[in-house]
Amino acid sequence: MGRPAKPVDASARPRLRFLAAYLRQLKDDAHATYATLSERTGPTDTPGYRGASTLSQAARGTHLPPLKTVLAYARAAGDPDNRAVRQREATARKLWKAAAIEKARPQLAGRGLRSRQIRTQASLGQALTRLRLRAGQPSYSAIERATDADGHRVPRSTAHLILGGDILPSREQLAALLKAFDVTAAAAVEWQAVLDRIEHRLQPPALPMRGGYTCADGDPVVQEYLERRERDEEIKRRTGQIHPDETYEDYEERMRERAYREAADDWLHEDYDEPEGDDEPEDEAERQARATEQAAFRAQLKAMVERATPTGQVADDA
Repeated sequence: MGRPAKPVDASARPRLRFLAAYLRQLKDDAHATYATLSERTGPTDTPGYRGASTLSQAARGTHLPPLKTVLAYARAAGDPDNRAVRQREATARKLWKAAAIEKARPQLAGRGLRSRQIRTQASLGQALTRLRLRAGQPSYSAIERATDADGHRVPRSTAHLILGGDILPSREQLAALLKAFDVTAAAAVEWQAVLDRIEHRLQPPALPMRGGYTCADGDPVVQEYLERRERDEEIKRRTGQIHPDETYEDYEERMRERAYREAADDWLHEDYDEPEGDDEPEDEAERQARATEQAAFRAQLKAMVERATPTGQVADDA
């Protein structure tokens, strides 16, 4: 009889503890040792084989084990009946996926783009990276092996470029990556539609007919502008800058009106500096010069008015 297993570390993440506890429960119910479970995974020279130490580490709860190891553990620990095996695999897969999402949560801060918001290959790469994180962040080597086993191999370098947003995947590559990231078939159809939309928008616009025009929605610059605008709208809604009952356009109009009002207030209340030296007393020469200038101006004005009247005189009451 082997040594009793150490309890799962209480500081481990909750969902990881649930997974480790389930694997340990399977082993206890099967009344088997890790050596026995290892033998049940298959011959040592087969891909499905898992050693006793590998199975033991999977049930420790110190780190998230690979999904294939968890499934091999579930198949080996219990009744070999197909129905019972499928049930254990389904439960183990569900607990593993929950633990994988828990592990990736710090890197999944914020809400990802909705499928209708993905318009460029860069945003598609970001969305696929989030799917990879939710799948437990498998290595690029593991992605290559998983896609190869599925029938359409995606090399490590290609997967790195696709997830980095440097290249656009083909339909076959996207399907293989989605399956490697444990995306359901129904959701994969929506992702293929996203790829079709991006490919359509990357096509050069057709030359306009005489008298017509070209729609700029497919221009990558326009798409990047729309993405920035949608991200800005989401941030302003989260921070309460946009009211719940108004659109982003209403918010912009409200900000413009506010800017106009502030500019008008600044103009109305603007202080003007008086010319320097106006309060200084004038000397006698300056007063005489100004009086002479004013007298000459009055005489000139009187002459102009007399020429404008029919009789040449200006009435005092006029």
